[in-house]
Amino acid sequence: MTYERKGYVHGAWVIKIGQNDLVIKASENRSFPELDQLYTPRVKNPKHWDDYAEKLIPDAEKQLYSLLDLPYYPVEKRVKLSQLIERTKWKFAWTYARTYPHEYTTKALCEAADHAKLIDCIEKYGIIQRFGESYRKYFYFEDRKYWHMGEPYSDDPELRPNVINRTWVDVRRHAENVKHRWTVEEVELQQRLWEIQLEKSTDRNKPKK
Repeated sequence: MTYERKGYVHGAWVIKIGQNDLVIKASENRSFPELDQLYTPRVKNPKHWDDYAEKLIPDAEKQLYSLLDLPYYPVEKRVKLSQLIERTKWKFAWTYARTYPHEYTTKALCEAADHAKLIDCIEKYGIIQRFGESYRKYFYFEDRKYWHMGEPYSDDPELRPNVINRTWVDVRRHAENVKHRWTVEEVELQQRLWEIQLEKSTDRNKPKK
């Protein structure tokens, strides 16, 4: 999410999600109407930013997803999904430790129903994003994103997903996976290299320092 002044009379916020851009233009009353409506109004007929309290309305998150035209994972289902993810066995992919760090699970590492549920979440709630020259669905949940390797609707069982991957949205957090093998200096350098790799291969926003 970046603020742009050039090209807009009163400025605008540009939100980039995957391959889509949402432009929210400011009005002449120091207001961004689409964003303002996510906050609790102080007065009956709010007209600008000062008319809103710094408190989100109860379903602000859901409305924001709708505004961005993104699939919304229901709040009431999140606890169970967190529990599913917690009981699933995840392994760190050391083959990609120097390039694109991530963890993975397979049918052999988790319950069949849990594996199927994760695939379903990726398919229903994932958003299509670029990685290199390819595009696939990524399901964002809590501080990670998940994706599978396969064709879930294929008639050929061999082509259906087995491997499910996950990575931290802030890739630097994978330092926890490697710090017991690498020196502090190596980890710090690698964190920056991970960011550079992703900046080249994806359309990700840079994390805040």
